[in-house]
Amino acid sequence: MPVETDLVFDGQDDFIEIPDAAAFSVAATGQLTVSAWIRPDVLAFPAFQGTGYVHWMGKGEPGRHEWAFRMYNKNTADHPPRPNRISFYLFNLAGGEGIGSYVQEPVQAGEWIHIVGVADETTTAIYKNGVFKDCDRYTGAGPGPCHIYPSDRWITPMHGTAPLRIGTRDRKSFFLGAMRDIRIWSRALTAPEISLLHGGTISQAGLVAAYLLDRDIAVDSRGLRNGTIHGASWVIQ
Repeated sequence: MPVETDLVFDGQDDFIEIPDAAAFSVAATGQLTVSAWIRPDVLAFPAFQGTGYVHWMGKGEPGRHEWAFRMYNKNTADHPPRPNRISFYLFNLAGGEGIGSYVQEPVQAGEWIHIVGVADETTTAIYKNGVFKDCDRYTGAGPGPCHIYPSDRWITPMHGTAPLRIGTRDRKSFFLGAMRDIRIWSRALTAPEISLLHGGTISQAGLVAAYLLDRDIAVDSRGLRNGTIHGASWVIQ
């Protein structure tokens, strides 16, 4: 049996940084899909921000925000509370309040979860373990089921120069746990494709980067955009 290794982030200052590339931006094609397997090892992250959440992956810094994944602590200062909500947000470059989609279901520490965030020309969506959970319109209005927002909240995706980071977004909060099989497409995967992806069938069409995080030192398996690991540890399972 092959030995498995996981890249574990300590929740204090560990992260991976990948230099900026237009292919990581919604603005490049008007669409983006980001897929990751995550294993949160706690339900309350020690290095959190805001009302009690961590940005566990994203592309954005002050003045050059784009998108991010967020996970909330089990207990937060939000009203109503958001226990362990997992979200995928888009932002305007200037920052401020983003628009995105979320799944809020019980989480067990140490359990692997497959999360996929999708953006097309008007909406975001989030999938958990291959199943659609939520969608939101980040610009424009239209019929359900996607949530709509007033026009002063709308997002216009643009390419910023911030790097892509895994384990954090802008080093203001940090994920505690493991991650693997992070992939990015320059298009919006369909629901059937995401269901197959959860089962291990990976579409190559539009795939721009793949970070398997299996003793690969954050090498992009497509050979284009390697990342640098800062502090995370390999743990043999």
